[in-house]
Amino acid sequence: MKHLCRIILLFIAMTYSSCSNRNRLEPTRALPIEGAYNVRDLGGYPAADNKKVKWRKVIRSGDLHLLTDSDLDYFNAIPLKTYIDFRDPQEIASAPDRTPTSLVNQVSLPIETGDIISMQNITPELAETALVDGNKYLARENQKAYKEFFRLLMDDNNTPLLFHCSAGKDRAGFGAALFLASLGVDRKLIIDDYMLTNECLKDKYTDIIAQMPFLKPLFEVRKEYISAAFEVIDNEYGGVDNYLTNQLNVDLKRMRELYTE
Repeated sequence: MKHLCRIILLFIAMTYSSCSNRNRLEPTRALPIEGAYNVRDLGGYPAADNKKVKWRKVIRSGDLHLLTDSDLDYFNAIPLKTYIDFRDPQEIASAPDRTPTSLVNQVSLPIETGDIISMQNITPELAETALVDGNKYLARENQKAYKEFFRLLMDDNNTPLLFHCSAGKDRAGFGAALFLASLGVDRKLIIDDYMLTNECLKDKYTDIIAQMPFLKPLFEVRKEYISAAFEVIDNEYGGVDNYLTNQLNVDLKRMRELYTE
C-alpha cells in the first residue's frame, strides 16, 4: 500500500504541471502571482495566546517553473529568502524552479513518490481512497523531510520562506497543516486553509477531469484526506504537539516567538 501511495502521489504531481493563478481569493492571502497556482500566505490566522500568525513570513505554493518576470519581481520585493521544494529529483528535472535574485537558500527535501502509474491501472475505487492512504503515508513515513522543514523554519535567517511541491496540495498541504498546528491554530481553521486549495486549483485540472471524471478525487483536496493524517498523529503519536515535539524536534515556544504576534 505504501508503494501504491507513492505511485499515486507522483502521478498527480507530474500530470498537467503548467500553472496560472487565475483565481483571486483574499488579496492578503492569495498572492498576485500569474505563473503559478495555489500561492498563499499563511499569515493572519488566530494562534495560541490570543496572537495571530505573522504575514509575509511563510508562503505555500504549487510548482514555480513558469513564474513570470513580474512574479520574480514580486518575490524580490518581499524579499523572499528561502525556497523549500518537496518534489523528487525527477519532478525537479522536468520542471526546475525559476528563482528570484533575492533568494539565499534553495533547499530540496524530496518526498519520493515512486514511478508514474499508468492511467489504465487507476480504478474509480482507488481514486477515492488513494489520498486518504497517501496522507497517512506522509505522516508516518516522511518525518525526516518535515523534521528538516521545521529546522529551517526555526532559523529566522531563512525567512521569508516559501515551500512547495507540484500542485501545492498534498506534500505542501501537510506541511502547511503542521506549520499552523505548531503555532496553536485551531484545527478547524487548519482544515479550512487546506480546503482553499480547491478554489486555487479549480482551473488547473479541468481538461483531464472532463476526460476522466473518476480521477477527480486525485486532483482535489477533501477533509477526509488531511483528517486521515491527523488521525494517525492523534492515535499513534499522542496528538499534534507530541508529534511535532517528539517526532520532528519542533520547539513550539520558538516557533510561536518567530511566527506569531
